[in-house]
Amino acid sequence: MKMKLIAAVALAVAAMGQAQAGVVFQFSQVGGNVVMQSSGVLNTANLVAVGSSVWGGVGFEHHDGDESDIMGDTIKGNVDRGFTFHAGTDLNPWLGNMFTSSAFNWTRSGNTSFATYSDNTGARLPGIGVRAADLVGASWTPDISWITAGTFASLGLTQGTYKITDSVSHESISIVIGASPANDVPEPASLALLGLGLAGIAAARRKRQS
Repeated sequence: MKMKLIAAVALAVAAMGQAQAGVVFQFSQVGGNVVMQSSGVLNTANLVAVGSSVWGGVGFEHHDGDESDIMGDTIKGNVDRGFTFHAGTDLNPWLGNMFTSSAFNWTRSGNTSFATYSDNTGARLPGIGVRAADLVGASWTPDISWITAGTFASLGLTQGTYKITDSVSHESISIVIGASPANDVPEPASLALLGLGLAGIAAARRKRQS
């Protein structure tokens, strides 16, 4: 029985370790201000390395047609590493839906830099540009927050969840406007599988006791 217990726990821990990472940029209405906060961890090794983005300032920018709406913050240094998604990834969530205008009048805090597009093809396509100095191995953890006076409507923010999930690695980047991000970034561990493992242990114990 002890060996079964060890095996079940080992299986649950292994499943936890296989969980994918992702980041969220969350916009919230707080009184008369809009606040953006970043969270999560992105494993850039699970994306496709490309030419880095070119961005300056703090804010977001609307684009029509086949180009992505984009946001970025390079106050702490220009991004010099670019990553995009594998072929077959659905890029539509960022194509002209999130921002109906551009806004750059943000007060910011944090030490990392980023831009949410790749310019390797000459077009603004969904991706992520980061600063090499902000990477720990291949992992990027944003610590940026923004605040500005206004509302979603006055700033040109369309409420919703705009998530791109890589077709191969399932790494994800979400831009969430006025909605809960609870289901947008994968758990740091697979709690559901851990629960199943613990339930199996309990069932085995009950069977032995009976």
